[in-house]
Amino acid sequence: MFWTTGSIVHTNIAMLRYRGKKSALNIVKEFDSFPKVQEEIYEPSTYSNVISTALVSIFGLWIIISEIRYVLQDHSIYRFVPDTEYESKLPINIDITVASTCDSIGADIVDTTGQNMMLFGELKTDDTWWEMTKEQQLHFDQMRDINEYLREEYHSMKDILWMFDDYNRLKNKFPVRTEKPDTLPNACRIHGSLILNKVIGNFHITPGKSLIVPGGHVHLTGPFFGSMATNFSHRIHQFSFGIPTKGLVYSLEGELHIANESNISYKYFIDVVATDVKSHSNEIKTYQYSAKDIQRIIDHNSGSHGMPGIFFQYDINALKVIITEDKITIFQLTIKIASTIGGLFLLFNFMKILLDKLTKKICSNYNINDSNSMEKS
Repeated sequence: MFWTTGSIVHTNIAMLRYRGKKSALNIVKEFDSFPKVQEEIYEPSTYSNVISTALVSIFGLWIIISEIRYVLQDHSIYRFVPDTEYESKLPINIDITVASTCDSIGADIVDTTGQNMMLFGELKTDDTWWEMTKEQQLHFDQMRDINEYLREEYHSMKDILWMFDDYNRLKNKFPVRTEKPDTLPNACRIHGSLILNKVIGNFHITPGKSLIVPGGHVHLTGPFFGSMATNFSHRIHQFSFGIPTKGLVYSLEGELHIANESNISYKYFIDVVATDVKSHSNEIKTYQYSAKDIQRIIDHNSGSHGMPGIFFQYDINALKVIITEDKITIFQLTIKIASTIGGLFLLFNFMKILLDKLTKKICSNYNINDSNSMEKS
């Protein structure tokens, strides 16, 4: 039998060899112990699934782009704490032009410590002209308009200010006069920096030159001490405390007052707040302030007594503001995007389920109505 049925034996051997050789796919299927869904239960994809996938992809891409743009921007966190640095100093930066000659006015400062004002430093006085050049006028008008807008919209603009480099360059670089008028100087520019005590004080510009006496100083006026100043029209190019810092608004910069009458007293009441600006690279201790102003005519005959001039009365707030740069790391960004996309998929899946149920209910009601109409016919 063996030799007479050689062809049959050859076929059986071939079949045995085929059974003994398993493909890689069959081996993987044997190791796969998870239950499988039967093919008749599979539901083919519908147009709603395609639309949902497209919407998820578009919306997810938009979220990723928005998160990346948010990370690239500068953001800050504000905290208020008590100010306990009583012994620290208070730098003040001043650049003011007054419509009176330098020999007719004097600038001084006093505080509650009674310290000699010469220990605070010295301000420079330069003879100049009240009328500005076109370049200076344009620069001052731009600074004034921007600062006036920021005073009104500061709370909604505070995050943008940290990126607004044009504003910070504008307020720190006043153009130098290139052409001098043919007339004599009729104004005085008072500028410089002083180191003050961190207490209540008064910086003022008044008629006459000051003379230091025991317990304070006096202002000397009269024919022997120069001309008498009567016009205290002024413009403020710079008035800040501490280190001028990007992102802070100094409300008096760009201020302009033109006196239509003589012997007017201008008073500014300033509340100074210590401010610590902390970033990932450095930390700056500076100050910001709020200000109110009043003005009145000095007329002793009508009972309005006092001295004409420009007075800046400042007080130190008991609170300190700490501004911390809020920077998101790549790890935090990845987690945030992943959680957002996961929530997005859950939301669209839930919406798809509701839409499918609503569609099936509408279709079933339509089929029932259709069958009822056919039975009646």
